[in-house]
Amino acid sequence: MDGEAEGERAPLFEGVHFAVIPGEKVNVRNIVTTLEAEGGTHHTLNANQTIDDLAGLTHIISSHVDFPEFPDAVDMNIDVVKPAWIDTSVRRGKPANARPYNPDPAQIFSDLVVTAGNLPDGDVESIWAGVIALGGQWSGPLTKITTHIVTNDLNDPKCKMVQERQMKTLMVLPHWFDTCLRLGKKINERPYKFPNPDYLDHTIDWVPKAEPSPWLEGATTDRHSHTPESSPSPSPSENRKNLNVFMSKTVYFAKDLELSTNLRSVLCELIQTGGGLVTKDAVVADIYIGRYRDGSEYVSASRARKTVASLAWLYHVIQVSRWKDPTTRLLHYPVPRNGIPGFGNMVISVSNYSGESRVYLENLVKYCGAEFTKTMKHTNTHLITAHKRSEKVEAAEEWNINIINHLWLEECHAKCMVMPLSNPKYTVFPTRTNLGELCGQMSLDMDRLERAYFRAPPSPAKAPSPKISKRKSVPQSSVPTGRRSVEYVAVPEPTPIAEDLETEAEEEAEEEAEEEEEPEPIIAEKKPRGRPRKSSLTAATPRNVIDGKENESPMSRGTGTGGRAAKQKAHTLIGSAVQDANLYSKEIKRKGGVIYGGRRSDHPEEFSSPVPEAARKSKKRPSEEGTYDVTAQGSDLSDGETQKPGKKLKTSKTSIRGDQPMLPPVVHRMMVTGDERWVNKPRVEDADRIKLRQVGVLLMQDPKEITVLVAKKILRTPKFVCALAWAPMVVDTKYLDAALKGKLIDNPSTLSDRDAEERLGFKLVEALDRARINNRQLLRGWKIYVSRDISGTFDTFKTIITVNGGAAYAFNGRTGLHIEGRAVDNEDAGPEKQHQGGEEEYDSVYLVSGTTAGEQKLWPGFRDQVVKAGFQPRIVRSDWLLNAAMSQQVSWKESWALSEGAK
Repeated sequence: MDGEAEGERAPLFEGVHFAVIPGEKVNVRNIVTTLEAEGGTHHTLNANQTIDDLAGLTHIISSHVDFPEFPDAVDMNIDVVKPAWIDTSVRRGKPANARPYNPDPAQIFSDLVVTAGNLPDGDVESIWAGVIALGGQWSGPLTKITTHIVTNDLNDPKCKMVQERQMKTLMVLPHWFDTCLRLGKKINERPYKFPNPDYLDHTIDWVPKAEPSPWLEGATTDRHSHTPESSPSPSPSENRKNLNVFMSKTVYFAKDLELSTNLRSVLCELIQTGGGLVTKDAVVADIYIGRYRDGSEYVSASRARKTVASLAWLYHVIQVSRWKDPTTRLLHYPVPRNGIPGFGNMVISVSNYSGESRVYLENLVKYCGAEFTKTMKHTNTHLITAHKRSEKVEAAEEWNINIINHLWLEECHAKCMVMPLSNPKYTVFPTRTNLGELCGQMSLDMDRLERAYFRAPPSPAKAPSPKISKRKSVPQSSVPTGRRSVEYVAVPEPTPIAEDLETEAEEEAEEEAEEEEEPEPIIAEKKPRGRPRKSSLTAATPRNVIDGKENESPMSRGTGTGGRAAKQKAHTLIGSAVQDANLYSKEIKRKGGVIYGGRRSDHPEEFSSPVPEAARKSKKRPSEEGTYDVTAQGSDLSDGETQKPGKKLKTSKTSIRGDQPMLPPVVHRMMVTGDERWVNKPRVEDADRIKLRQVGVLLMQDPKEITVLVAKKILRTPKFVCALAWAPMVVDTKYLDAALKGKLIDNPSTLSDRDAEERLGFKLVEALDRARINNRQLLRGWKIYVSRDISGTFDTFKTIITVNGGAAYAFNGRTGLHIEGRAVDNEDAGPEKQHQGGEEEYDSVYLVSGTTAGEQKLWPGFRDQVVKAGFQPRIVRSDWLLNAAMSQQVSWKESWALSEGAK
């Protein structure tokens, strides 16, 4: 019986029509032999190594995505898989899910099979969703193919099994996973790897070591200074012998390259050796090589969807003898002649990048149109750094210079616009990682590039074509980053002139921010493609692998037999996978990433913020709200509620939970501080949040534009202090209790706390009146220095200063400060001037400091620099700043002044 069953088994790859793209470590002969032996049909490439019959394929076997047909293959829903997919399918005896084997570099976890150790259920679910969404596989138990265990404890049973059996599985901290999600890039696991993670060792003053980036090979500049050797050479390399990427291709060199006669003849000889031709007519060319993104020839070639590339791309393709998509490397494509609008007034320096990474960023700064400086001065506007351990970073913090990583610069160049610095991924600096290893992974955004440089002219004969909506049928995991379909729609507007680009860039930034704020759920749908198959080989939606079984979540193990049961199971699992993808899209935007708390609710409203670093080992949900330990009473004024990022409550017709009920308009934006009703009760918090929204109250954690502040008493917490600048209604918790019962109190009385008012020296009602007059400009024109090591963190005090219109600078003893006083006749001064103190304040320069021994060592140097600049130094306790922010007026008491020996 077994023999008969074996004989009746259908070939493993029956119905698979495949093509193989040559590449490194790709044995074409073995792949073709294996697949054809199991019923697969091989479609050979043509003479110029391209695919003729793309529509007839079901699979493309490739180790990379640098082949011309990749965008079309994605649009046609053809599976592009690595050769490892074949080995896995043979080992399992059935075609494996193609999704985890996608070679698209945007799927950063595509090579991972992840399991979790003894972590909270919410963290496990969030990590699972992130792994699946970014191309990885999830495994409930530990298996032979598991590559990573995410754990906090080396004594976890799975970790002990790895050690006992000497498995190659990596044991990493959850922090590694969270950092990868924040950056959108996969970083080296070394600092987060057990048995001794460097990330947890805070005793060593360790500076991240720079690592070379493999993505920068041949892509550090738009043109190389050296001339490639002509062919044939005395001893040509194997690559040069097999140079055939230009087979049947015609290449055109643009005039802006300004090639010398000798260089042009060498390049022509190499192209001819590779089977191509060089033409002087841009119209008949297949490949356009130019330096700048302008000129009629560039525009015509781009609109005709020809290959447009830089000279650096041509050199690189000749060197590796393999086709590369020029849009996957920023400098393999022509650069803007006059830079990107908005960069003209920027002065940018680079720190902690070395080798090719530094050369690449220096060139990128210049091509964007900004001024690059090797040394940094107070006139610099931006500092791009790979980590925050350098003198330049310290100086930038003191001089209030923008500090970002290289992802900001790359995205600005890729999207042809100045990206907002508020995106949190631009300010992620892993403590043990040098971000130079990630340089060069960014691809060009061809949609933005087309709108900026070669938008199609309007057609006089036809009405404008409607804008095509985003494709819903292609799985999210299969959509390549920075790529687009070859089929373009002609946009009726003419090509914008340079002056219009800045305005358009601002509009694009707003549109992108709205899209990121409210991501659309992913809909599982699949188009028919290629030849009809005898059996379905892969599902249209992402699938995960657990215990060697596909489409089974770690929370449920449903089984079924028979046709109807199988269909029911498939529907259930498809819905589950879509839920995972939607969960991930929401969790990734939550403050703190997708770990440290995990999913709090099935509702689409809000998610809790991460547990603080010092309290992650505790199961209790402590407050993330910091307090100011500046007076004897400071510890009694702490805040105890959980922070949650305020986001809009949105509804979606395509939501998995169905249509959401219509909600009333927002009447009040409320922030709660000092109330502990939600501590360690996330479900109650979510339910109350929904109740408040149903009566027109939006619960927020950002004090910006709030209208109601709820507190039991007057507190000196960050939220309370910052919120007063917006002059909200400050009420006690009775207002919140009534709102939760479905009633909003009209004209509520202001919070009464006479003890705090007497102790702090101001009346809350009067402070709110002054706040309305000041309009968040109490400290307009003030430049206030803050000790870098102050208790409560510099960032907290910087927020208080900036929300009141001032500028904050970190001070750590650096000499050469550019100290300026307040302008006596400030044209911008408004009614807040009456609350900014006396005339002596114009001559005073403040340093807000603690009393630790390290901070006291900074005081003499600060006094000397301020006196040398002609001003009066004032070194004060943080009480001075807190009193000004809470009372909404600047005043002076001698008790706030600090002198040597103070405690």
